[in-house]
Amino acid sequence: MYCVFDKDSHETYTETLQNIALFHIENVFQASVSVPCFEYWLLLHFIYTAKPYAAAGSRSIGKQVLNELKGYLPEYEKGSSGIFTLLHGNLEFAKGNAISSLKCAEDSFTDNPSTHIHELVEYLQDIKTASTGM
Repeated sequence: MYCVFDKDSHETYTETLQNIALFHIENVFQASVSVPCFEYWLLLHFIYTAKPYAAAGSRSIGKQVLNELKGYLPEYEKGSSGIFTLLHGNLEFAKGNAISSLKCAEDSFTDNPSTHIHELVEYLQDIKTASTGM
């Protein structure tokens, strides 16, 4: 089972990761985290970026990413429907970007920015492949 969440302003982010890790031993839960926010994963469908994000003035760290995403996807709003279908053609590009940015973050001893959503996507793709025999 995957727990999907982002770091943005999550007050108990580290504690949540630790709790999920306790259950991961039994393969109960797998964290699928995006830092600073889920919109970073969406942004990777358009560009590769590993620049760290930070809050600026009254704009949260998540709002910074959202603002950048809107440069590519102006109609996007949190909770928008149809986003998967809209971005499906860029999925492999996004997965490659996510792998690269995660490695860059790990090499820099940070998690900003990074995402593990590609791992969940690959898991779901494997289920689909197994069920359809393709």
